[in-house]
Amino acid sequence: MDDPARWLSLAETIDGDRARELGRELGTTKERAALVLLGTAFPPLCTLSGPRVDAFTRLVSEGLQSERRAEDLLRKAPQPRPGAGDDPAFGAALRRFVWAERARIALRELLPLELGGAPIAITARELSALAEVSLALALAEAEAFVAQQAGPPRRADGAPSTLVAFGMGKLGGEELNAGSDVDLVFVYDTDEGESSLPLHEHWTRVARRAVATLDTPTEEGFAWRVDLRLRPEGSRGPLVNSVAATERYYETWGRLWERAALLRARPIAGDRALGALVEREIITPFVYRHTVDPTIALGLADLLERSRRELSK
Repeated sequence: MDDPARWLSLAETIDGDRARELGRELGTTKERAALVLLGTAFPPLCTLSGPRVDAFTRLVSEGLQSERRAEDLLRKAPQPRPGAGDDPAFGAALRRFVWAERARIALRELLPLELGGAPIAITARELSALAEVSLALALAEAEAFVAQQAGPPRRADGAPSTLVAFGMGKLGGEELNAGSDVDLVFVYDTDEGESSLPLHEHWTRVARRAVATLDTPTEEGFAWRVDLRLRPEGSRGPLVNSVAATERYYETWGRLWERAALLRARPIAGDRALGALVEREIITPFVYRHTVDPTIALGLADLLERSRRELSK
């Protein structure tokens, strides 16, 4: 859809007055016409500051018709600078990048398929990939920052200590929509070791900083709303848990709804090998029991009914 007149015509079909107002403000080149369409269809998304306009017009000039997977997004995303310390410029650049990509995805969902649009399944997959890449970058920046302050985290045997972030809910299932929170659970390898801090405190600081990079409100908004309530013990529990603590919690206290929630758990950032170990040694045995509880069907039916009641409020 390279004819800007067609972008503008579609915008006027949605809201003629707003489309004409934005057209006068932004111009009617191909890239600006696409922004007019976006701002007409999704006013809350379209905060028209200069850097955002520039970022979005660059995306449109690159083409809208191809799906961007995580590896594509990672190549284009801003990278944290090694040794930069507390660098607000990285967070600002990441927020602008996320905004521009969300705008591109929203525009693709808006357009008919024959005009380069994307079906809902691809929209959900692209949004999930964008959230995954955002977290991976925020986590890498946070790990480097805390290590610069406290030293590299090491296990008792001298090997590097690591952490993995699991995507839960819609993120874990690659089903994000434009209004979704990002549900996360953090697990680190062991409490046996230290940096200049105990490993639990070290990884708590890393996770807290990564989450703040994504969801702290700024003048430019925020990248993602983050929800950590699916972790062991929910909002009352520690922000991060070791492998041993995670296993102990699910073996002792794990409930049916947590088994259901973990069906969609997926390691998305940090140490993927550690994530695979947690899946194999903790999640799979907890979710898929060797013996069948005859009451589980009734419990799941009750859980589903309660979820429906909550959604209908």
